[in-house]
Amino acid sequence: MKNFTLRLPDLLRDWIKEKAESNNRSMNGELIAMIKKAKEKQEQKEIMT
Repeated sequence: MKNFTLRLPDLLRDWIKEKAESNNRSMNGELIAMIKKAKEKQEQKEIMT
């Protein structure tokens, strides 16, 4: 796995941190889950069109 630096506005970072804590994940794990979900949604949308 490669490292990727991401700069976020404070409000967005705080929101991700809260989501991660409520899902018992690290911020990295939460971001990965969010990206995977968005990818799956996009792929389903592409299948439907």
